[in-house]
Amino acid sequence: MAQLPKDQLQFAGEFLLEDCTIVSTTGVEYNIIELVQEINIYENLYQAAISGDIIIKDTNNIVDNFPILGEERLSLKIVTPQKSPQKHTTIDFSLSPLMIYKVNSATGDGENAMVVSLQFGSVEAFRNNTCRVSQSYKGQPSDIVEKILRDESYLKSKKPLFIEPTANLTKILFPNIRPFKCIKHLTQISNSSHINNSPSYLFYETTKGFHFRTIDSLCLEDSKFSFRETVGGQRDETGVVRVENELENIIHYQVTPRKDTMKNIQSGMLSSKLITHDVYHKKLNLHKYDYLSNFDKDIHPDNGEGRPIYSEAKDPDNQKSLFEHEDTRLFVTTTASGYSFAENENYPYQSDNLDQTLQRKTARSEQFDYGISMNVEINGQTYIQVGDKVNLEIGATSANTDKDLDDMLSGNYLITHLRHTFTMSQQLKHKIIMRVAKDSKQGNFYSSDGIQQSNKVGPDKSTPEKIELDNEYFAL
Repeated sequence: MAQLPKDQLQFAGEFLLEDCTIVSTTGVEYNIIELVQEINIYENLYQAAISGDIIIKDTNNIVDNFPILGEERLSLKIVTPQKSPQKHTTIDFSLSPLMIYKVNSATGDGENAMVVSLQFGSVEAFRNNTCRVSQSYKGQPSDIVEKILRDESYLKSKKPLFIEPTANLTKILFPNIRPFKCIKHLTQISNSSHINNSPSYLFYETTKGFHFRTIDSLCLEDSKFSFRETVGGQRDETGVVRVENELENIIHYQVTPRKDTMKNIQSGMLSSKLITHDVYHKKLNLHKYDYLSNFDKDIHPDNGEGRPIYSEAKDPDNQKSLFEHEDTRLFVTTTASGYSFAENENYPYQSDNLDQTLQRKTARSEQFDYGISMNVEINGQTYIQVGDKVNLEIGATSANTDKDLDDMLSGNYLITHLRHTFTMSQQLKHKIIMRVAKDSKQGNFYSSDGIQQSNKVGPDKSTPEKIELDNEYFAL
């Protein structure tokens, strides 16, 4: 039987392991493609670097004979079969190799074989632990991020950097701080120059490069993939199982715990208050935030059609909605005026800029962490990465609706966590398990009527009562 060309996908989850070479500290190369049992690659929207592990069936004791010390480089290239592979459609670490940093426990597999797990990560994560930034910077935070990432003395990264320009200026000194921690601080004081002054910056790595972007800019992009809840392996009218349909199939999903109202109140997601002490002008400033007033300022995954996941209903006892309690979380910070004076120089900058970033950024992060999220398993593709916007179609399960899709669970999501699993030991298979999240829902607004005081059930109608303990009680 003639084999199909490599640019033609034969089944959903097919992949090509084009390179898997370990390079020793002396420069000796060892191709381990024939030994590979499984490869896992982990991406996280809230982590600065990727990580992973590779399981090999070692019949030559290469761990001791090569040897593998936990200092080796790993050249890795994996591709979903396609006609014109591009950087953004492949997983390619052949030019920027990964770092093997740990040899996990080995288990016997027959008389002459050991199953060994090797952990790897990006070289930048390794370098982050070997250096510290002790330097002052001024300018736009987005420019400073690039300088730290590219600096020969620090991370020395040559990977692609997807960067969203910042609007504010800063002047900052890092005193012996790890590079990733410096960049994390810059995400906390930055505003976007393009999207509603958004402060929701993230710094993370995917298999395609590093990203310094806001949640809002990710939400603004078009949905890159669509997945639907269907039965896999269905044949079309010609009796053929189409691979493209299988790629869109959701194999399994699980709705994670959501909408912990008590947690969301305490975290500042729904409302908060910030008091800043300006030491230059010697005054206090008060800044208030609430979820509902800012909802339309933020960009949501559902392309302007999203609705808040909380209602405006008022508490029947105090006649306040969840967003009208400004003391739910209190932030207090000290700041300085936004000018640096020097001879022949007047450099305006936004100091720590927390009055423009802290409350809104905190709320945005919480909205995706504790909004609507699911764990979803799909057939793998090397195109997909953390931060992508995907569309899910989840069928309605209620008997009280005539809709085909669930308004709450269906719609656009951001991928916040992702695990690529490439299995070669039994059946060649690439699968992805990802966590997706969104901060809005489809359909109508929730009713704002609330529980009326006249309702028989709901309002607190008990009478306050005081019971004093007498001497006989204490005599017992």
